[in-house]
Amino acid sequence: MTRVAIIGNGLAGRLGALYLLRQMPGIEITVIDPDAPNKPIVGESTVEVTAQFMKSLGLGTYLEDNHKHKYGLTYYFSLPRDGMDPDAPEYIQHEAPGVIRMPAYNLNRHTFDAELSRRIDPHVSKITGKVTNVGFSDGMGGHQTIHVTTNDGDMLTVTADHVIDCSGRARVLTKQMNLHMDSPSQRSSYWFRLEGFDRSILTGLKLVKKDHHTYDSYYVTHHFYGHGYWIWFIPMQGENGEDLASVGITYRSDVSGEKAMNMDILLGILDRDHPKVAQIIRTGRKVDEARYFNYMYEASQYYDPMGRWFMVGDSGFAFDPANSFGIAYLGHEIPQVTSMIMKARDGILTKDYVMAMEGHVKAQLTLQDQLAGRYTYMGDPIKMAWTLVFTNMTYFHILLPDYMTGAFLNAGAAGRVAKFLMRKPAKMQPPSYPYPMVIDKLADTTDAAEIVRRAPGLYETAIPFSYYRPDHINRGRLAAGDFYKRGWLLGKAMRLLRWWQDPSMYPMAAKQYLMIVRDWLVALLLFLRPQLYERNLSKTPEMTSAFDPGYSFLFPPTPPMAVKEMPETAPRKDAPQTETAKEPVLA
Repeated sequence: MTRVAIIGNGLAGRLGALYLLRQMPGIEITVIDPDAPNKPIVGESTVEVTAQFMKSLGLGTYLEDNHKHKYGLTYYFSLPRDGMDPDAPEYIQHEAPGVIRMPAYNLNRHTFDAELSRRIDPHVSKITGKVTNVGFSDGMGGHQTIHVTTNDGDMLTVTADHVIDCSGRARVLTKQMNLHMDSPSQRSSYWFRLEGFDRSILTGLKLVKKDHHTYDSYYVTHHFYGHGYWIWFIPMQGENGEDLASVGITYRSDVSGEKAMNMDILLGILDRDHPKVAQIIRTGRKVDEARYFNYMYEASQYYDPMGRWFMVGDSGFAFDPANSFGIAYLGHEIPQVTSMIMKARDGILTKDYVMAMEGHVKAQLTLQDQLAGRYTYMGDPIKMAWTLVFTNMTYFHILLPDYMTGAFLNAGAAGRVAKFLMRKPAKMQPPSYPYPMVIDKLADTTDAAEIVRRAPGLYETAIPFSYYRPDHINRGRLAAGDFYKRGWLLGKAMRLLRWWQDPSMYPMAAKQYLMIVRDWLVALLLFLRPQLYERNLSKTPEMTSAFDPGYSFLFPPTPPMAVKEMPETAPRKDAPQTETAKEPVLA
């Protein structure tokens, strides 16, 4: 019988508990949390990875019935204001094309988190208190001892095979083992929930966009940009079905110049850069608010090589909320930890496998560095437009197929990601936008018509939106498509630049077309021999996923343990709160 102690009962802890219960029937889980009131919660925009992970938890019908569909990420790029023309467009809008696609949702975290608790509580033991220390065994297969001070002042111990730190910013294990590392670039955030607002202001913006008639463009996650910051507006569904929104700003204070942030300062920024967004906020009522200043941090280690402990979510490192990376990566970390626990149960967990999973985690820090670089040009509509289409293209061609097929749980595939996203010192990092020699020249204009021409919406062509069956995803062919479209995008940028009209650009153009040829040759090779893309996959049981077939971490051939929706009156199983009481066990 496997026993797991989860430190923290936030989103990471609840999702982790529910996943373990479904994938490992009979597991004993103890959740330890001080149950502090009024913790900051942000309205959550999910992406396809997150939605698939939540469906694997049995939450698909619940999400459909209780949360708003999200039809992709929508970006607004400001155009120069024309004081002479009141009908001049205010923004270029890039949004997902009107095609059938995998679902995603905008979550009301308050109701979502409550639903998770309702499903989990009858199946786990809970201790209300703080972890004061964790004693670890000397090697693999031993027992870990968690020392707890309850909210009533009692001292007790819990014994577990594995400890999962989901304590968020409390960072219990990081502090105990002195694993803290500073992030090379800081970010700050301020956010609030808004009710009673006039959403027609948002849907009535003057836009340059591609028309479609397949979904209401309000039901997306809206992004607005300025120098050193970005704004989110996430439509949500209130408890009684009313309109609710999460609105916030994330910024680099060393770039934007802003230090403290509150509603008045935010409205001043929006009045200057996005007056219609400020107008929307003023029509509504603020429900609550939260803020973090310079909140980024890291750790020197996230998974113990002997499988005794693991860090998941914010207990390890803090995410920039751009592109909803935080909750999406929970959908990676939780299956990774589960795979390692299953291997430990079967006696085949190795340090090499743990380190491969750790490498995949640390690769995400490279993505965080790239996000940090964007803040220096977020006010540039052309650079941001090309950055976002390129990023989304790679996500759909490489990262999403790795996830859907479960390849990220294979040590070889995880190692390839770690190598591809190897972290570099700040001074050696390249620009965060693609094709810098070309995009720098494309961005050199302040004419509104030229900005529109040079920042086209290319999502219909650049991104394969249709994933249906994980066992039919040919990752080699999709990787070929990514290389082909890299070359195609660069060729498109060159044509928009009209380089042939300026002889001084000829040498640069020659280099760029050689890059296109290189990418297309790789694409051709992978298209003809897609199995080459799989050559790095590990084959031995010790280094492959604990799930067989690989995609069964999401879509098991036979249904896993059903932790179904519980009635509102379901009894809550609390753990004993005295040192002499029986150890908490799973009901």
